[in-house]
Amino acid sequence: MKTTQSLAAVGCVLVLSACGGGGGSGGGTTPAQTSTLSTITAADAPKAASNGYAAGYVISQSSSSLANVVTGVSVTPAGVGAVAPVLDLVKQAYGRQGASLLTGITVSDSCSGGGTVTIDATLRNQNTLSNGDTLTMTALNCVENGSTLNGALSITVSGVSGDIINSSTGAVTLDTRFNNFKVASGSTATTLNGDMKIGLSATSATDATVAISGASLQAASQRAGATVATFTLSAYSVAANVHGSTVSSAANFSVAGNANGLGQFAYTVKNLQPFVGTATGVPTSGSLIVNGAGSSVTATVVPNGVRVDYSAKGDGVVTQTSTLSWSDFLAAS
Repeated sequence: MKTTQSLAAVGCVLVLSACGGGGGSGGGTTPAQTSTLSTITAADAPKAASNGYAAGYVISQSSSSLANVVTGVSVTPAGVGAVAPVLDLVKQAYGRQGASLLTGITVSDSCSGGGTVTIDATLRNQNTLSNGDTLTMTALNCVENGSTLNGALSITVSGVSGDIINSSTGAVTLDTRFNNFKVASGSTATTLNGDMKIGLSATSATDATVAISGASLQAASQRAGATVATFTLSAYSVAANVHGSTVSSAANFSVAGNANGLGQFAYTVKNLQPFVGTATGVPTSGSLIVNGAGSSVTATVVPNGVRVDYSAKGDGVVTQTSTLSWSDFLAAS
């Protein structure tokens, strides 16, 4: 369990990593455009930067990542992550439930914080992940690590080496598909449909990598019961690594949808520099760029928050700049 938990922590700093990545100078080439890009105006530049960050948050980690960032107040973007809940549910299928699943019996298991998860799986080994394992899990008000889970997901297991569930070393790839899978924490919630491949590899409890990718992931994000954004991530990827208490991350994706205060949008997003920080706070360095039609905006971590640089022609010439506190930057999405 120890390694899986530390791998889940990798995503915690993916948070400003709405586009983050391990080592190197960014998330590679800009993804192929899935729709006509929107023009980013000077007035909308902070919103576009924050929205790109919030969209990437969905493919990174749990809603606890920004706890106590701003003067002890928990601050999160308008969405919650998918990776940690997937890992939490996978752990439910093995161990004491594994024996029943080996015989082809669908089981219902209690979640640690209440609610249940129904598991229909084909396992090779009741205690640990094996190549070819398939799982379909349906959560009903299932509470794990502070998140309430509802809806279904299916997983196919491959790339297994070592024993990543029961030891500190190993690797696995989880090909995941979401079906109206809702993750809620506090006043925020996100409902997911689509695909996500999660690759995990660890050489110790504090040295690990995570690679996340997918063709299309649809998300509807809510805050205080109201939908604040609906969007689709296309050709997305996130790469991250953790070494001791330091996490670095970088991502690359196209995103299109509708967000409060921004309206319809279509952008590409990627890291210019990887975001580096710890699993318990926001990054201390790194930057991302949101590209629109003939315009762009860059968000760069600075000591007192996030600097937002707008380029009216998208040519790197800054025509407007401002520095926002973390709380203001996140609230802009």
